[in-house]
Amino acid sequence: MRAPLVLVPACIGASLLVSRVSSPAAEAVPMSLFVVVWGAAVAWGLGIAGTSWERESAAPSRGLGGGRAPLFPLAVALAALAVRLPLLRWPAELSDDVFRYVWEGAVWRAGFSPFAHAPDAEALRPLRDATWAQVNHREVSSIYPPLAQAWFWLLSPLGAFGFRVAALLADSLTAASLARRGARAGWAWALLPLPAIESAANGHLEALGCLLVALALAGSRLAALGAALVKLLPAVLLVREPPRRLLVWALLGALAFVPLAGPGLLRGFGTYGAHWSFNGSAWPLLAWALGDGAVARKVLVGVGVVVVVLALRSRAAPARLLLIVSGAFVLLSPTVHPWYTLWPLLPALWLRERAFVALAVLAPLAYVVLASETMHGEWRESPLTRWIIWAPVYALLLADAWRRFSRAGP
Repeated sequence: MRAPLVLVPACIGASLLVSRVSSPAAEAVPMSLFVVVWGAAVAWGLGIAGTSWERESAAPSRGLGGGRAPLFPLAVALAALAVRLPLLRWPAELSDDVFRYVWEGAVWRAGFSPFAHAPDAEALRPLRDATWAQVNHREVSSIYPPLAQAWFWLLSPLGAFGFRVAALLADSLTAASLARRGARAGWAWALLPLPAIESAANGHLEALGCLLVALALAGSRLAALGAALVKLLPAVLLVREPPRRLLVWALLGALAFVPLAGPGLLRGFGTYGAHWSFNGSAWPLLAWALGDGAVARKVLVGVGVVVVVLALRSRAAPARLLLIVSGAFVLLSPTVHPWYTLWPLLPALWLRERAFVALAVLAPLAYVVLASETMHGEWRESPLTRWIIWAPVYALLLADAWRRFSRAGP
């Protein structure tokens, strides 16, 4: 596979070019369109768009030209670094989550709990600074699990830029880990723009979580526990453990939550689940059909529970199980920010599935909404943008399902 010989310098050039945008929020429309073309070029160049990718066997030690190369994962990691480094020039405008990370770490260091005290709590008034002013939804307390909170505590003295650098490094290691599974998987994570933007530009927690998931899929149960303590979805990787081992993991997970225990532990989750919505695929249609968004949320939660139960009862391999659960999450959730799509992207690359790679290519179009905020002072989500993002994903899911159903044999 000689495509990376062309794609690596082309993607580095694309990153350098897009990094020259001084305000990615103000230029959200041309920036998003450019990034989608970049992602589509990577998918096409690596052959991910075709069905031949699905039939390809994993090739864990392939070099640039397809030959054996023991240092191949290192080459992929270096390419990922080169693609991500220019994006550090961007201001953190596409998402303000990184400022909450810094704030919550500072709250812990000051001896308070971000679960008991939302950012606008009177008890935290002495801590208010420039970071606090950039935290969104300051009336909502924390929703992040224990290992995420440890990450915040560790990196908060480095500020938002420190989080972005740490996410960049973690994300490059994810590309290297995937390269051990298969050449195209590693190159895809290294060169697709979405992982690069969400790590280097936004500093999102997904960079740490996806690294741990990649290590978990490679066989590390401890990494699976760590991933579940960053975001809860990867906990499905541990559910099928033998009873005694499962009990050990459950006890360790419970112990990790002990420092977080107290008033307000679930308050933020309730607010998030009951009120927020953005870029959903199933929820807007169901809410329109039922005439009640709250009922639609409950229905989709019920569907999600059924999907998870059926997936756990099946004999699906861990990567397939994670793809089903994380895929159901993004398909059913009322809120689907671009970085959420990284969770199904990783097992999709592991399993050589096309639909959620297409979602990762198209997801940056959701940032177009920032242009409306810049012009009108509020988010004005476009139904057309939502259709452009989701219609190809559902079409690929249906096409792949039909192809498998129509095959001969069991």
